[in-house]
This record gives sequence, structure tokens and C-alpha cells, in this order.
Amino acid sequence: MRSPERILRVLEGGEPDKVPFFDFLYNATSLERFAAGRRLTPEVKMKIWRSLGFDLVCLGLDSDESSRVKWLSSDVYTDEWGIKRKVGEGMSWYLDGSVKSREDLDSLEVPALDPESSTKTLRWALARYKDDVACSVSVSGVFTQVWSMMGFADFVRALFADRALIEDLLELVNRYLIEAGHACIDTGAEFIWIADDYGGSNGPMISPKHFGELILPCLERMVREFKKRGAWVLLHCDGNVNSLMDDIVRTEIDAFHPVERKAGMSLAGMKRRYGERITLIGNLEASRLIPFGSWGEIDAGIRDCFSDGAPGGGYVFASDHSIHPAISAERARFVYERAGRYRDYPR
Repeated sequence: MRSPERILRVLEGGEPDKVPFFDFLYNATSLERFAAGRRLTPEVKMKIWRSLGFDLVCLGLDSDESSRVKWLSSDVYTDEWGIKRKVGEGMSWYLDGSVKSREDLDSLEVPALDPESSTKTLRWALARYKDDVACSVSVSGVFTQVWSMMGFADFVRALFADRALIEDLLELVNRYLIEAGHACIDTGAEFIWIADDYGGSNGPMISPKHFGELILPCLERMVREFKKRGAWVLLHCDGNVNSLMDDIVRTEIDAFHPVERKAGMSLAGMKRRYGERITLIGNLEASRLIPFGSWGEIDAGIRDCFSDGAPGGGYVFASDHSIHPAISAERARFVYERAGRYRDYPR
């Protein structure tokens, strides 16, 4: 069974020939450890992902050639939405938002979305690898995008002092993100990630009440729009979101990632409660176990994931976050080589 078939079968809730593999491996510092001095072209990245046995890979949208990115210094810039970010350690880090008031929103210029330039890498991947690996693409979700545009403290204050500002910004951003997803699907993407972190280590970053009133309708709309065009919809959401899961699952997403073990998300519990409705992806602890655990401890963690998630299908093996810079290439390779011993379903 080829990787795309394997992913389709597991998203349908069934058992393919083997438990599929996936992970987020996107940080430039991490990728360079596998690249052996090669420039990180899309081809090199794809070869790295496939060398680990990934059945599903995730691509991002390309920056629009007319993007309004402005460099303020050698390592600080504002993106097309005016969000200030700092480059370091192989990725960009959030500094501050751009919409602090109604006046800021009224004067905000929505970035132009050019489907042709933004899907360049996706089109290349589908043309070259569609039959060999499931090529997915990621778009942001509204919660992360909107609080980033405002700054988290200002976002929380506005929940109580200027809710209309948040509602209007959510509507504007949600329309844009749906348009971006449509461009990917129209290009040929069958698998769309919505990347939106609702949780921290101890619980949601937003109350279940506000989530249900403000964020959930936007998520439901994105899922509905993408599925209407025939795509499978996967949600990436870090953190402990146990109290939000009933609402999340009701949106009819097809898969949930990363079932973050270190934040208290139980793969066995999720499987019991939601395993017949969604595919679960992840749960191998990536903060301490993969980077610092013994080989035996990592092996035990891998076996726990297969034991809790694989029976009956509907599970994709992955870490509970990503292959990040604290994880060496040697350890990442060990994870997927060792997982290969356990991925066959009992027959």
C-alpha cells in the first residue's frame, strides 16, 4: 500500500497495511542536521521527510512575491499583517501585534492573496510526489492569527472591553484564511491542516465560553468550506484542550494532532472517547523523552503509543509536538526506525 492510500484508509477510520508515520519537521536548524550541507530546497526537505518514513508531509504556503514584509533590522521584521517577529534558532519568533484599536483595524490593509505564487511549492510537490506520499498543506487558524495581530494581553482585554473589535477582526481573518485554503484545494491539495493552538500546558488559553462563542463558529466554517470542496481537514492544536474537545470534534474535523502527552492529553482516553469519529495523530513525548530519554525509555514510549492508538485503525504515529532543535538527527532516526518494528497490525 502506498503512503497516500495508507493515509486515506486511516482517515476513514480503518486499518491500512501499516500504521502511518508523520511529524512536523520544519525548523531550519533541525532540517540542516539531516541535510549534510545541502541547501534546504523543497526537494531536499522532501528527501529528509521520506528518509524518516513519513507517509504524510506538510507544506506551507509560499510568501507572496508582492508581500509587504518590512525588515526593521537584520533579524527583526514585520510580516504582511504587520506582526513584528524576530528571526533566530532556525525560525521566526513573535514580538508584538499590529491591531491595538478600532482605528488600527479600520486602516488595516488585508494582504493580497495570489493563488499562483502562494501555491508554487504545493504544485511542485503534487506534480512530483502525489503518488508516493500524501502531500498536505497548512493554513493558520483564526485564534492564533487574531491574538497575534492584537497581542495576547490586548486580545484578552478586548474580550471584555471591546468584543466587537475582536468579532470584526475574526470575520476579516477567517474570510482570508478560507480563501487561502480554497486556493490550495483548487490547486489539488486533498489534505488541509488548520494550525491553531488553543491550549497551554495546564488548560485552554481561552475560556470554553469564549471559545464556543467566538472561535468555534470560525473553525466550523473553515471545516465546512474545506470539506465542501472535497478536502480532508486535519487540526493541529497544541496544549491541554480536554475541555474543548467535544466542541472541536463536533466540527467534523477528520484528524486531531498532536494529542500532547506533556500537556496532559491522554491518547488512550482520546481513543476511547473519540476514536470512532476522528483520527488521532501523535502523543510520543517530545520535550524530555525524545531528546533526553534513554533508548529503552524511548522504545517504551513508542510501544505505548501503538498500544493506545493503533488498535482498530484511526491512528498516525508522531511526536506530541515536532522534531525540534533539541532533538538530534540520531534520536529522530532512532524513533522512526524503532517505530517501524511495531507498525504492522495484528492479522
